[in-house]
Formats: sequence, C-alpha cells, structure tokens
Amino acid sequence: MKIQLPGIKKQQQIIFEESTKAAIEQLKKNLKAPAIPGQTEIDEHQYPRTHLLREHEGWEPPHQDIIGAYFRHFQQHFPDYGTDAKLAALLGLTSDRRVREYKSAARVIPYGVWRHFLVLTGRAPQEIIEVKSFMG
Repeated sequence: MKIQLPGIKKQQQIIFEESTKAAIEQLKKNLKAPAIPGQTEIDEHQYPRTHLLREHEGWEPPHQDIIGAYFRHFQQHFPDYGTDAKLAALLGLTSDRRVREYKSAARVIPYGVWRHFLVLTGRAPQEIIEVKSFMG
C-alpha cells in the first residue's frame, strides 16, 4: 500500500491556509467579547497615554500604578487568572516574580508583554502583518 502525500511546500501551504482561517475565526469571536467597565482604582488622566501607543508611534512603558491597576482589574474579573502565577502564564512569562516586578517598577515591562496584555483586554487591536511572499 502506498500513500501519496503532497510535497513539503504544499504541506506548508495547507498549514498556512488552515492557520489563517483559524485566526480569522478567532478575530470574529474577539469582536463578541463581553464589555467590562474600566478600572476605577486610579485616575488614568493623571498619567500619559503613551503606554497605549505602538512601539513605532512613541510607546513608553506604563507607570507602575497603571500596570498594577490594570492587572488587578483584569484578575478581579477573570478569577482563572487571579494569581500572579496564572497571569504570568497567560502573558507567556515563566515566573510570577516578573508580574510582581512589573507592578512594583523593579523591572520595566517589555513592549511585547504589555502589548499582549492590551490586546487581551481589548485596549489595543491585534496587528495583522502583510505577507509579502512565500520564500524558500
């Protein structure tokens, strides 16, 4: 018995197409996420809004008060992520210590981690990158 499989390039194309279709479905589901009132722990008007910009638009790391308020607000509404360890895992971090360091300003939160959190909380759109070509 001989099983005919498509070549590697064709297999990669199929995987790319299926992944893209799944991403489109997730983006559609994202539009139906519940709306939750904003945090009220701090007055955000007292802080610059540069933490909401993209990196090339002049992003600056958020103040520790913003980080703490946003994280606690999220954890309050999503008990599954109620510990710093669970929030760290959601953000792709290996240690809950990082979350505490970001909240205390002992460490500057990286753009990628912060942007991931902003997307998760609907404060920033996901970036879709144009594919210029399929190479190699």
